[in-house]
Amino acid sequence: MRNLLLIIIIGYSFYYFMLRATQETPESAHSDVQQGYFVNTTGCHMLALKPMPCNIGEYLKPMQLKPCRGKSLFRAETVVGRNYLMLAKSEANIISACNVASIESISCKYKRVERRNDAENSYSNASVFRLQPNVAAYAVASGALILRLKCFGRHEALIYHDVHFFLPAPAPAANQTHGKRLSVMILGLDSMSHMHYLRMLPQTASYVQQLPHVEFWGYNRVGRNSYPNLVPLLSGLSEQQLARNCVNFNASYDDCNFIWKQFKAAGYNTTYAEDSRGSTFNYAKPGFKQPPTDFYLRPVMVEIDKHTRSSVDKEALIHCSWDRSYGAVLREFLYRLLPHLAAGPHFSFFWEVQGVHDYFNFAPLLDAHYTRLLQQLQAAGVLEHTLVLFMADHGIRLGAFRNTGQGMLEENQPMLIALYPRWLAEAYPLALAQLHANAHSLVTTYDLHATMLDLLDLHQLEQTQIQVRTAALSNARGISLFLPIPDERDCHSAGIPSQFCLCHKLSSISTNDERAQRAARFVVKSINNILEDYTLCHRLSLHELQAAYLYDLSLDIDQFEIKVRLRTWPGLGGFEGTTRFTHNSLSLIGTIIRTNRYGNQSYCVHNYRIEMYCYCLYQ
Repeated sequence: MRNLLLIIIIGYSFYYFMLRATQETPESAHSDVQQGYFVNTTGCHMLALKPMPCNIGEYLKPMQLKPCRGKSLFRAETVVGRNYLMLAKSEANIISACNVASIESISCKYKRVERRNDAENSYSNASVFRLQPNVAAYAVASGALILRLKCFGRHEALIYHDVHFFLPAPAPAANQTHGKRLSVMILGLDSMSHMHYLRMLPQTASYVQQLPHVEFWGYNRVGRNSYPNLVPLLSGLSEQQLARNCVNFNASYDDCNFIWKQFKAAGYNTTYAEDSRGSTFNYAKPGFKQPPTDFYLRPVMVEIDKHTRSSVDKEALIHCSWDRSYGAVLREFLYRLLPHLAAGPHFSFFWEVQGVHDYFNFAPLLDAHYTRLLQQLQAAGVLEHTLVLFMADHGIRLGAFRNTGQGMLEENQPMLIALYPRWLAEAYPLALAQLHANAHSLVTTYDLHATMLDLLDLHQLEQTQIQVRTAALSNARGISLFLPIPDERDCHSAGIPSQFCLCHKLSSISTNDERAQRAARFVVKSINNILEDYTLCHRLSLHELQAAYLYDLSLDIDQFEIKVRLRTWPGLGGFEGTTRFTHNSLSLIGTIIRTNRYGNQSYCVHNYRIEMYCYCLYQ
């Protein structure tokens, strides 16, 4: 990770800023919040939170990360249509850093990498070259290209091993016969709650305030982790519906009607990029047989993960490729795409996971990166013709802060900001007025999918169309945010499972309350029922009931829900579950979620749905 120590120092300054700001939350956090609610409608009363609650200081601890282990030697550049491996340092610096007598002492070889499928790549024969005095650029093949490069110094010692990629130049712009087109970019940060964004990315948040945008305060997650939240975004379906609707679902996602296919059919270029090999459609899932989009980062990440990966944290959850973090590789891919993003209509999906997914205090290290990224998008003219959904899937799901009352609520309220070009508001004032009006509505990724579909044909945003569609509007699960969200919308009509619903009034109750104790025992019993067929897993018992909450469902007194957070024995697994009491019977609402890491405790099972519950007999 380039200049990591400097970034960490900068991170410290953010913490001082944030601690000073405990009583001075960003202005946007309080603007237009009605009577202490983020959403205050007939169907939903979502309590407002503060980015800097009074106890936040005990959770703010600067990250201790090692720098990426490698030293930069080359960078990839395309000049006038030709691809070059360019020296990243002067000859003198390279000779010193690599401990060689002369630049000619360094020999290199590379293989061209071709995608075979989502799990494997294939290779060409190696090409060999030796560094030469006063030569800073080494030509390679033109066009789209992935290379894995090794260099050797004294006694054939490995001094460099990294993966580089090149993208082709954009094709000449074709005559647009369909009028003005709006590109769409999904810019995702995993596990980033709305409040976490405000507290940890102050520089980015400040820059966003300078751009035309809408910040959504009622954005509620619809599923436990990334997959059930992103499937509605990209398909408009729940994960269960997607499984039923896709042909050959267990073999690949190729036949699923993801939204990039619709944009491609409308003449858009398409991009899909995640910074993790275990990505949304590949972690314990079949992935794609054919590349799903025109530009696809996965072959690069597969090559890196198999051959050049190193870790910078104790838990080995944050990775580098030689001198670059995985997140830096993702952002490099985006920067290399800027000419394409600026050239014509483009649908793009970028999702950053590493670090921010697992560590509460990692986000400040990204603040300067995302400020620069937005600045570059603006400087390149991309923001002039693109709707950017700067968003997350859920809040942080693990760790000490997650187990606080506010952390539990934040998990259900990811960040969502829509950035749009100024001309869009001038051309379609009613549609954009509705977009702003929905800032304090209950919204989900189902609505975002419907919103993106509207952008395939901007005639849908014309005043007469908005008026006609509004008159015919029903309280559906997925509603375009260019239309008014019905005042009566509640979690049920929005497609939000009860266990994730922030519209319910939540009250803390004593862990000694018999209802809470009964709910906790029922949750543990339910876990053991899940594990019944897995004989290598321990049967669990209740070790500690840590917290209990009563939901006010506004139903009759014989029906209520209790959420419990507990630990089990053996293994001290942290779990959270929601139970519904109906008269004297109990039922489980939704899934039981894990709230702490389980590491290798479940090594004896190979089912991702079971791993979080299993504590193997033989440790």
